[in-house]
Amino acid sequence: MKRFAFKTVVAVILVSAFLLVTLSYVRNSQRNTQFKAAQAGFRTMLQVQAMALNDGFFSWSELRTKVEKADLISTRALLEEVYDLYPYIENIDVRPGTPPDGAYGVASTVSSLSLTFGVKDDFGNSPLPGWVGEAEVNVQKLLDSLQTDRRIVVAPVKGRDLVYSIRADFVDPLLDWLDYLFIILLTMATGYAVSVWLWRRNVTFYETRGLESIIFLFEQTERVSANHSRRVAALTMFLGQKMGYRGRRLRDLYTAGLLHDIGKISVPSNILLKEGPLTPQEQQIVATHPIISARILKNFKELTHLSGIVLHHHERIDGSGYPEGLEGSAIPEEARIIAVVDVFEALVGDRPYRDPLTTEEAFATLRDMPIDQSIVEILVAHFGEFKSFQTPKWALAYHHGLEKV
Repeated sequence: MKRFAFKTVVAVILVSAFLLVTLSYVRNSQRNTQFKAAQAGFRTMLQVQAMALNDGFFSWSELRTKVEKADLISTRALLEEVYDLYPYIENIDVRPGTPPDGAYGVASTVSSLSLTFGVKDDFGNSPLPGWVGEAEVNVQKLLDSLQTDRRIVVAPVKGRDLVYSIRADFVDPLLDWLDYLFIILLTMATGYAVSVWLWRRNVTFYETRGLESIIFLFEQTERVSANHSRRVAALTMFLGQKMGYRGRRLRDLYTAGLLHDIGKISVPSNILLKEGPLTPQEQQIVATHPIISARILKNFKELTHLSGIVLHHHERIDGSGYPEGLEGSAIPEEARIIAVVDVFEALVGDRPYRDPLTTEEAFATLRDMPIDQSIVEILVAHFGEFKSFQTPKWALAYHHGLEKV
C-alpha cells in the first residue's frame, strides 16, 4: 500500500511539474509573440506621429518666422492645436538646439521619449539654425493604444527593451489563477487516472502472476485438482459469456472458477488420491475445502469479494449441498455456474478412482442432479462450441482435456 501511494504521489508531482513547465513555456511563447507585435506597432505608431508633426507643424513657414523673431508666445499658440490632434503628445515646444540631420530625431531614456525637429519652411526646407522643435511622447498612452487590455507597461527597472531604450514588461504574472486551477484540476484527474491504473495493474497481478503462483503451489501438492481448476475456469468463462457476462464480472467469474478448489491444499493427498470410496470422516474433511477456499481469498483484498462464490459452489438447489445448505436463488448465480461446470468436468475428466464418462452420459447425470437446470441446458446447447473457444491473453494456459468427450 505504501509503495502504491508513493508511486501515485511521484506521478502527481511529475505531472504537476510537466504541466507547470509546459504551460509556462506556452505562456512565455505567447508573451514573446505579443511583445514583438507591440515593438513593431510602437515603432510604426511613433514614426507616423513623428512624420505627421514634421509635415504638419514643423514644416510651416509662419511658425519658422515667429521662431526666427524669437516670438515664443505666438509660437506656442500655434503649437497648441497639437494636443487636440495628437493625443499621445504630452508637451510640445521650441528651444535652442541643433536641428537633426533627418526629418526628426529621437531622444529617450528607459521610461521617457521625445522627438526633435528642425523648424522649416512650408516645403520642408531651410531648417532654422540654432532652434529645434521638441515633442514629448506619452509612452504608456501610445503603448496602451496597441493593446485591448493594459498588459504591457513601462518598466524601467525590470522590463525588457521595447524600442529606443524604452523598457517595458507585462504587468500580470506569467501564470494567472486560471492557469493554476487548470494545472490543479488536470493533475487531480491525472492522479486519479494513474491511481486507477496502478490499482488495476495490482489487481491484474493477482489475476495473472499472482494466480499463476498460487496455482503453481497448488499443482505441487495436488496436480489433478489444479488441472481440474484450470479447465473449470476456462469452461466457466465460456459459459459466462453465453449468459451475457462481460468485463469485470466475467473476469471475476473466471478467477472464482480458477480458485474454487484452492482450499484442497489443506486436504491430505492420500484422501484426494484415494481410489476407493471415502469414509464418512474423510468426506467431512473434503467438505471443508470450500470454507478453506473462502478463507484464503479473504486474505487478499483484491480477491475477497470472490469468497462468497467459492464458499457456495457445492450448494444445491434443493438445499442438500454444503457448507450452508442454501436453496435456489439464495445461491449466488456465479456459484451455480461453477457448480454445474465443476460436476461436469469431474464426470468427464480423468480421475484415479474411475473412468471418465462420455459427454452425453455426463449431460444425463447433470439433468438428474439438484443443480440449476437452466444453466445445465445452456451448457448442453453450446458445449460443441467450446472446442474452438479461445481464452483471453490474460487467462492462464490450461490443458483442454475435453476434446475426446
